[in-house]
Amino acid sequence: MNEMTILFIAGPFSVTAFGLCLTLGVVLAVCMVAFLGRKDPGVNAVLSLSAATIAGAMLGARILYCLTMLDFILVDLGGMGFMPRLWEGGYTLYGAVLGGGAGALIYARVTKRNIGRMLDLAAVGGALALIFERAGEYFTTQGLGEYIMDERWQRFPFAVQSVYEDWQIPVFMYEALAALVIAIVLVWMQGRKPAGRAAEAFIILLGVTQIILESLREDEFIRFGFVRLNMLAAAITMGLTFFWRVRRMLKARKWIPWQIIRLVVFALGIVLVILIEFALDKSSIDDTLLYFVMAGMLGVMGFAMLFDGRKKTDQ
Repeated sequence: MNEMTILFIAGPFSVTAFGLCLTLGVVLAVCMVAFLGRKDPGVNAVLSLSAATIAGAMLGARILYCLTMLDFILVDLGGMGFMPRLWEGGYTLYGAVLGGGAGALIYARVTKRNIGRMLDLAAVGGALALIFERAGEYFTTQGLGEYIMDERWQRFPFAVQSVYEDWQIPVFMYEALAALVIAIVLVWMQGRKPAGRAAEAFIILLGVTQIILESLREDEFIRFGFVRLNMLAAAITMGLTFFWRVRRMLKARKWIPWQIIRLVVFALGIVLVILIEFALDKSSIDDTLLYFVMAGMLGVMGFAMLFDGRKKTDQ
């Protein structure tokens, strides 16, 4: 992050609008999770779970950023001394997702609580915090897409002005809305059996939305050549979640024809999305059409992964 809006300075600390948004999101997320888990596992346990998840998310986001941007850190950010300076920014979305999940998992293991239930609650908190984190990008130079040159579209919600007074697509707003929808779905899924379904849904829905929305960004996203880190991480986590569910079905000997259809849809979806991502830079086909096709395919993949075709009584 850079060029963040500073609200006020208190001694050596600068309070930014983005930091305030993120703090508010985390506080509201903890309150919601405490409400959802007030009976199971209880408020005190939820607060401990939240502390473990938040710590894991921060560490994971920082570690993944430092690993992927190591050359840049060593050359341009003053070397290894940058890593412990957490207040200077430098985090990744999927580092937070993986770190937060690891924190919740460790807490569940140590306290001998149901792992699926703990991950379900952590997922709700993560989605809620993400809403405010994405919205807070309005006060930074992040979360913006292509420049909008046509004056007819130079207005909210189609475009916003950057700090340089250029009109650009407000990708951050679309990501905040996507996180809101995901949070609503996860709250609705709380308590569903088997435990862990909400956490799986979080990975699937975040991946589906992140792949399409990340492709719209034109800011300081991390990439390796033409491959964007968040898109790659989204695809990998979705794939692992899907095949983990298939493995669980096979182990339980409840394989049904719908599982074969889902596997085929998922495989074809991966191929199509990869082809479209290549075509976005090289094809003569209109990019807007390609984006719509990609979004449609991702929606089908998300549906196929979320609904396993079994009756509630079989779950």
